[in-house]
Amino acid sequence: MRLKPIALLLLTILISLTLVGIAARIAPPEARADIREQETQLTSLPENQQGELLTALVKHYRDNDPLKSLAYGEQALAIFARWPDDVRKVAVLNNMAWVYVSLSQYEKAQQRTDESKQLAKTGGDLRGLFTAHTMQGIIYWRKADYQTALKTFEQAQEIARQENDLRGIANTTNYMAIIYQTLGQPEKALDYFMRAFNIQKELGDEKSIAVSLNNIANMYGTSGNYSLALDYQLQSRKIREELNDLPGLAQILGNIGLTYFYLKDSEQALSYLQRSLGYYESLKDQQGIAEIHGNLGMVHLHEHQLESALLQYQEALSLAKAIPDTALEARINIDLANAYIELDDPEQAFKQITTGLEQANRLGIVSIGAYGLLTLAKVEKLRGNSQRALALSAKALDSSRQLQDKRIVRDAHEFRYLLYKSLGQAAQALESLEAFKQVNDEMFNSESDQRLAFLLSHFEAEQQEQQIKLLQADQALQKTQLAQHTYQRNVWLGGLSVLFIIILLLVNRHHQRKINASLNQNIQSQRELIQAVAHEFRSPLARVQLAFDMLEEQFSQSKPTRLIDTINNGLGELEKLIKEALDFIQMENKSRPLHLSQVNLNKMLGELIEANTSLYPDKAFRLEANHDDNYSLKADSTQITRAFSNIIRNAARFARSQVLITLSQEKSAFLVIIEDDGPGIPMAQRDRVFEPFVRLDQSRCRDSGGIGLGLALAKKICEAHGGTLTISSSHLGGAKLSLTCPVSCKASENKQ
Repeated sequence: MRLKPIALLLLTILISLTLVGIAARIAPPEARADIREQETQLTSLPENQQGELLTALVKHYRDNDPLKSLAYGEQALAIFARWPDDVRKVAVLNNMAWVYVSLSQYEKAQQRTDESKQLAKTGGDLRGLFTAHTMQGIIYWRKADYQTALKTFEQAQEIARQENDLRGIANTTNYMAIIYQTLGQPEKALDYFMRAFNIQKELGDEKSIAVSLNNIANMYGTSGNYSLALDYQLQSRKIREELNDLPGLAQILGNIGLTYFYLKDSEQALSYLQRSLGYYESLKDQQGIAEIHGNLGMVHLHEHQLESALLQYQEALSLAKAIPDTALEARINIDLANAYIELDDPEQAFKQITTGLEQANRLGIVSIGAYGLLTLAKVEKLRGNSQRALALSAKALDSSRQLQDKRIVRDAHEFRYLLYKSLGQAAQALESLEAFKQVNDEMFNSESDQRLAFLLSHFEAEQQEQQIKLLQADQALQKTQLAQHTYQRNVWLGGLSVLFIIILLLVNRHHQRKINASLNQNIQSQRELIQAVAHEFRSPLARVQLAFDMLEEQFSQSKPTRLIDTINNGLGELEKLIKEALDFIQMENKSRPLHLSQVNLNKMLGELIEANTSLYPDKAFRLEANHDDNYSLKADSTQITRAFSNIIRNAARFARSQVLITLSQEKSAFLVIIEDDGPGIPMAQRDRVFEPFVRLDQSRCRDSGGIGLGLALAKKICEAHGGTLTISSSHLGGAKLSLTCPVSCKASENKQ
């Protein structure tokens, strides 16, 4: 009989009994002795004071004497009915639910968690609600309702995150990892196991660390690293013995027995499995008992003790049906099918395998499905259906590759080799044989190296343990001295660091002042240079204009009108550009005074629209304002008119057909919005529009006039009056410029 890889699944499923992180850690011996002493005084306490002690007793006996825990639980519930204490009642209900789960009485466990959840919700007890959700997740998991279990664990984890409960997050993460491994998602399971392990290491909780060690062992076992798995399991067992964790000991002993089985040591496997069975029987854990009977049947079958194997499998199947546990039934039915194959009973084997596969497929357990497909292929071969056996073994091969289960891959290749050989298909038989040898060699070499490494590591560990004990006292002394030296060194380093930072800040401040002064000087020099150049341009420009006027008078009769107009227009435009540059520099330097007077915005905008209508006859200008309102603004009439003129002319220049101007008053300011239906301005370039001498080629052509000062000057004028100018997208499709002007200008007239 081939070693059955599905038993690897048990290495994970048995973790459940150890994940009792939803409750408190096992009390130390002093606490246990104290609570037993208090137990003897229970009847002497007044009834209204018994609730606290009964709650502690329910929790104390939950793992070691479940029936006694339930009895105390009933007493506590009766007390709380007369003397209400919702928090302790929730704790009692959750602990009783855990006991019922360990006894495989899932309906009673569900009833207790429903009561607990409702009571915790009503009282706002998040801790009790978390425990109730976690217990319900365990119940759904043990009943093989994996999707509902996942959803319930996620709800519990969300509550733990709200409370920043790292232990609760780690425990629920572990549960979800187990379910993902059961559903055949090893990568996701490993990711969740590692998340939980990192949290538990941070907490330093011995019981949780024992759980994590077992999880790591299971992952090594799944990949075929049985010696390493055994090493981690023995470490976990040591912690659980120190904690006197009976459910955890039952679980870890069963896992160790399975690992010895895969290391081909049947004698040790039987020894550990029998000890595990004894613990489960003392705890009355029906599911644990059924699991161990199934594993014992697997060991007997490997040793060709067929009658003993059948007895063990049938006992396990009977218990699984009584619980009920469909997932366990599925696995044992497939194991029974393999036993009947060895007994050369194809019909009984077919009956067991079809039942097991149907159950596994209904639950969606991929790992059991792969194992069942290969078993069904063996049954079909025994019944003489060779082609169907080949097809089923191919499916099993694909599924086991997905699961990364080398043992099923190896067994599938060996089965196909023997089948092809019996059919006389030499080429296919040779191909399957080569694949079988390759996988088998990988596993054999890996297991041999691991076994040797395992033995050497344990031999070295014994020697190192003695040396460590001798060095511990010396290390403690050295640690104290090192701590003193470290403290002194840190004080000196801290002082030097502070001094260095202060010096660095002072030097940096000095350099920054020099840089700022240099930049200000350069900016001022550039402004003065541009202003001087503009002033110098105006003198020769005036002389050229005068000379041209005199020349025009001499040739007044025969002057070429078109040429003269062109020259006059060019000179006028040049004069205008120089004036704009000078105005912008003066506004930026704040050297131009504001001559404030009352300005009627409605009238001013109307005049500007009339002026631009003649300049742009193909564009429609529209002003929207309430003519009954008084839009009177105290401002520099010349400057504010120039700002609005620049903005309106800019909108008209790039509009396709219309320009819309909206005037309104908001609190103590006027809002003027100027929109067009032109190409608009890209979001990334809107800030650059207000920079001087900037022209955006994407939406403006070079023959559109201007040197890029119109909007920059308008913005400076707005700011000088205490207002703002912003740009956005218009519903017309083009640009939308929004200008705000305070009703009363806050800017004082600047000195020249």
